[in-house]
Amino acid sequence: MNIELAGLSSNAMANFIGLLIGLVLLTILLKVKKLPSAAFYSSLGIIIAVFALFSVTMYQSSQARVSVSQSGAVEVNIPLYGQHFEADEVDWQQAQLINLSQAPQFTPSRRTNGLGLTGYSLGWFTLKNGDKALVSVTTNEGVLLVPTDKGYSLLLSVENSQAAMASITALLD
Repeated sequence: MNIELAGLSSNAMANFIGLLIGLVLLTILLKVKKLPSAAFYSSLGIIIAVFALFSVTMYQSSQARVSVSQSGAVEVNIPLYGQHFEADEVDWQQAQLINLSQAPQFTPSRRTNGLGLTGYSLGWFTLKNGDKALVSVTTNEGVLLVPTDKGYSLLLSVENSQAAMASITALLD
């Protein structure tokens, strides 16, 4: 079973593109500004690494999904923060689709490790209710909340909420 996660919104895509353009402009500024050789190459290396990181994240966000094998093992494929769970570590019985506008207690409030752009939250967050969550949220609607036995929940925007819940219901039967 595969549950496709929602891709980036146009707002989040614009933010990514803006960041990448900013890094290119910063590279041009480094070339124009006279710097010592070591400083120039160190700065250029950092910019290239950050550019690659954001590019890979932007690309992988379109491939994001949750896969459940026949044995019940769960693979969460999200950029940079993919996770593997054994069948008994994910509580599908308590999984629910939520709208973050109507359930603000589940809204990510403090990023502990991750990426927070307008229209895209990715990584480890503390929710407003104090719980820890691994988050890949692109919209407030159609967000899948799945508790785990590892002390945190999964908070994931799904592409098709009805199909996702049908897949989960079929998994429980």
